[in-house]
Amino acid sequence: MKILVDRGVVIEDGVRIGLDSPGDYTFVSHAHYDHVRGEKVICTPETAELIKERYGKEGRVREEDLPNIRLLDAGHILGSSALLYEGEKTLLYTGDFCDRDRLFMKGFVPRKADILVMESTFGRPDYVFPDPMEVLREARDWVEDELRRGNSVMLLGYSLGKAQILEYFFERMNYPIYVHGSLLKVNKVYSKFGIELDGFMTYREAKKGGFLRPPFILIAPPNNNLKVEAKRAFFSGWAKDVSSYDASFPLSDHADFEGLMRTVRKVDPEVVYLVHGFKKELALELRKEGFNAIPL
Repeated sequence: MKILVDRGVVIEDGVRIGLDSPGDYTFVSHAHYDHVRGEKVICTPETAELIKERYGKEGRVREEDLPNIRLLDAGHILGSSALLYEGEKTLLYTGDFCDRDRLFMKGFVPRKADILVMESTFGRPDYVFPDPMEVLREARDWVEDELRRGNSVMLLGYSLGKAQILEYFFERMNYPIYVHGSLLKVNKVYSKFGIELDGFMTYREAKKGGFLRPPFILIAPPNNNLKVEAKRAFFSGWAKDVSSYDASFPLSDHADFEGLMRTVRKVDPEVVYLVHGFKKELALELRKEGFNAIPL
């Protein structure tokens, strides 16, 4: 078994399995567009359905059709998975992951492995987030205050993953809720896999039909072209770095710095390869604890 790192990270063991990278087979950890590639794709059924619905691509290979592979829930978005490869040595590739529970999302539970390949999006000590439910309750208080003042609110979160958390949490409030049209295809897949998000009307439908009754809640991706008079709140792990919104809340679908450190300690690998994000900074912190950490 070899680990190749010249074009992404690839396991070579008879065949080449690319980890969110090109190979004979490509493991696609989740359905965000920057991870969707390859023809012979190893992924979960949920990820396959999201890829089909959003991008019109098919070609899933079941993990049970390849030896030595197990997929583990990564806790990032619906269908996200880590890959455990059990060959001459065991290798754990996290993909994008979150080790905290968030409503219907369960946090990633790592396994012991000789080699760890881990994302490091928030791999700097200043990226430590509060408990997700604490963040959501704080956001709910802000939303209620604005609605009571007569202000509509636009809640901004990525259209796959974050928006569904917001829909699920805020739909229980006694105010009209509308969504951006880009959420409907994703909601359809979530509902198919047991997370009921089918009942939302889009903002454009409501406006065209004369149903808009301010103040209301509108859930949309950050980059949208809707012209709406509303207070805006941004939900992301990058919340502390932005100041262009009326409010921002550190709700992340990734592990924070402490979660990354916890994960390495639990896996206890011989070597950890770091990809994406603050990988050099995280490698320095891990080396302080005696880990052989290599940023790629």
